Amino acid sequence: MCAQNTRLVEALRPRFEGDVDFFEVRADTREGSALLARFGMPGTHGLVVLDRQGRVLWRSFGHDVTPEKMEAVLQQAIR
Repeated sequence: MCAQNTRLVEALRPRFEGDVDFFEVRADTREGSALLARFGMPGTHGLVVLDRQGRVLWRSFGHDVTPEKMEAVLQQAIR
């Protein structure tokens, strides 16, 4: 994750502790590159929200997501 998305996730982590597992994927590793491809991420700056079965519920590419949008996405995901 880029620094901007890392700050976003770190700000939201305390609010969703126990409900959401957060993982950082480094695109410059073999495993990270494979995960990015698996979830259809075209670049290195993005966020993916999965349901409990591992299905993609939402994804964002680049730096276009606001904290409010990310919080709303996570709230919807844990319902």
